Amino acid sequence: MIKRAISLVLLCLLALGGLAACAAPAAQGSDNQPTQGTSQTSATSSAGDTSGVTATTVLAEKTQPAIADTSETDSSSAVEITLNGTTIAADSPGVTVDGSTATITAAGSYRLSGTLDDGQIVVDSEDQAPVQLILAGVSITSATSAPIYIKQAGSAEIVLADGTENTLADAANYVYASADQDEPNAALFSDDDLTIFGGGSLTVVASYNDGIASKDGLTILGGTITVTAADDGIRGKDALIIRGGALTVTAGGDGLKSDNADDASRGYIAIEGGSFDITAGGDGMQAETDLVVTGGEGTIVAGGGSGAPVSEDVSAKGLKAAASITVDGGSFDISAADDGVHSDGDITVNGGALRIATGDDGIHAEANVTVNGGSVTVTESYEGLEG
Repeated sequence: MIKRAISLVLLCLLALGGLAACAAPAAQGSDNQPTQGTSQTSATSSAGDTSGVTATTVLAEKTQPAIADTSETDSSSAVEITLNGTTIAADSPGVTVDGSTATITAAGSYRLSGTLDDGQIVVDSEDQAPVQLILAGVSITSATSAPIYIKQAGSAEIVLADGTENTLADAANYVYASADQDEPNAALFSDDDLTIFGGGSLTVVASYNDGIASKDGLTILGGTITVTAADDGIRGKDALIIRGGALTVTAGGDGLKSDNADDASRGYIAIEGGSFDITAGGDGMQAETDLVVTGGEGTIVAGGGSGAPVSEDVSAKGLKAAASITVDGGSFDISAADDGVHSDGDITVNGGALRIATGDDGIHAEANVTVNGGSVTVTESYEGLEG
C-alpha cells in the first residue's frame, strides 16, 4: 500500500509584483507540464515509522567487502612493469609476458609505467593476499578486451600514484575465447574485491560496455577519476562504496550501480564522501537493494534532465533503490527526466541537502517517506513528494 507520508509546504514563488501563490501539484500522467516553483519539506514522521532508520543501521546488515589499507603502499619495493608501445618489460617470476600481454600470478605490489598500444594487464593469482597495481603514468589501450583484467586475486588494489595521469581505453567490440564467455565486460574489470585510491588521476574510455566494474565489492577512496562508458559508468555488483575522490561519469546506462539482486546483504551503494559530476542516460545511482548517503557533494543529470522526454521502458531517476534509500548527509543537485529520488520501499532523510528538478516526482517511495532533518528542495516536478 502506498501511504502519504510527508506533509508539504509549497512555496510557489512568482516574480510578478513580488506576489506569492500556492497550487497543488499536477497529477502524474496528466497533460500538464511539471510544476515550476519551490517545494520544501517539513520534518515529519511517516505513518509506518522509519524515524529510527539511519545509514548506520542499514549498513550494519550488509556484507562488507575487503578494503585496502592505504598505509601499506610502498612503491620502492614494487616490481617494475614497463610498457613500451607493443612490448612489455618485467623482471619477476610473478610476471609472465607474452607479446603485449603481461599476466601477474603472485600477490604483491607492481608498478606500471609507459604506454601499451594494444595489449592487456591480467591478474591471475591464486594467493589469498592482495595484488596491488600502482599506476604511475600509464596509457593502456586494447582493441579486443579489457586493458586491465583482474581475473583472480585474494583482493585487488589500484593505486593512482601521486601526480600521475593514467588512461585506459577499450574498443567497441570484445573478442572472447568462446561464445559462452562474457567476461571481462568493462575497461577495468575485476572478479574480486577491488579498491581504488591515490593522488593521481585515471581516465577510462569504455566503448564496449561498462567503465569500471567488479563482480564483488568496489571501493573508491580517492583519486581523480573520469569515466566515459557505453553502458554503466562504475559498477560494484556486491557493493559500491565511495569515500573520497573526484568522480566525473558520463554513461549511456546508469552512472553508479550495484546490481546483486540475489542477496539482501549485497547489491548496495554507500556514498560517504567525494565529489560527483554524473551524467547518465539511465539512473544516476542505482542500487538493487539499499542506497545510503552520508557525505559527498555534486550534480546528477539522469535521462537528459528534468525537461527531457523519457520512454516507459527507460529508468532515468536521480537516485534509485529497490529496497530503501537513506540520506544522512551530503549535498546533491539532481535533474532527472523521471523521479528525482525513487525507492520501491522506504525513503528516509535524516540530514544533508537535496535540490531536485524532475519530469516526474521529486521524491517517490512505494512505501514510506520520512524526513527527520536535512533540506529537501524540489524546484520542478509533477508531485513534490509521494509515498
